[in-house]
Amino acid sequence: MTLFDLHHQTALITGASSGLGEQFARCLSRAGARVILAARSLEKLETLSQELKNAFPLQMDVADKVSIQRAVELLEERGERIDICINAAGIYGGTPIFGKEDEIDFEAQLETNVLGTWYLIQAVAQQMKQHEIGGSIINISSVNGADYLHPGRAGYCASKSAIIQLTKALVGELGDAGIRINCIVPGLVRTPATEYKLQTEEQRRELKRLIPLHFIAEPSDLDGTLLYLASNKASPYVTGSIITVDGGISWGGAR
Repeated sequence: MTLFDLHHQTALITGASSGLGEQFARCLSRAGARVILAARSLEKLETLSQELKNAFPLQMDVADKVSIQRAVELLEERGERIDICINAAGIYGGTPIFGKEDEIDFEAQLETNVLGTWYLIQAVAQQMKQHEIGGSIINISSVNGADYLHPGRAGYCASKSAIIQLTKALVGELGDAGIRINCIVPGLVRTPATEYKLQTEEQRRELKRLIPLHFIAEPSDLDGTLLYLASNKASPYVTGSIITVDGGISWGGAR
């Protein structure tokens, strides 16, 4: 278990108010890390921070560069040192080429999913380099940005694809500063954002048919991958890796 012991480590998790971000915070906290919970609304973060033993709620809008800069400056003023950064915040919406976009349009998805990830990496990497921290940055993409593109979701697919390429493109620069960067590519995971796909038994049965392992993942099914990439003991030689955790759905044989 010492490979995955994160005591004396501090992790910043965006999108920590629900879904994967919330589970990632719980997972890293159980492994011993101090967790900084970041999201736009403080209310849910405060509830979660009270539940976890060593947590701090931080208001941050990743689509707003100034908001990120202020949040990281606040952490610096408090003497917080980020060892692990999880870019889990993201939004999802339909952007059909023919027809009307959802309220969450193409531009908004790029601003939150891509620019938000870029802005936070910039800010956190500067702090890591300044304090000579051999940190771990973990980006969260999607199979919809890799090998399982979704009709009518071009904005989401493009944004999540960009996160994969951003991860790869930063390996050299961050490596020179002793910082590792990797990316998790989840398939279908049961979260508030995906619940609309899972409302009926028929929907669930059809989705399970498409997944070679024939089950729909819970957020905790990503814990092992997260801990592996977060720990400098478990993955000291791993950077630029794109790890797909999707039950095999992007294999394509069941389509």
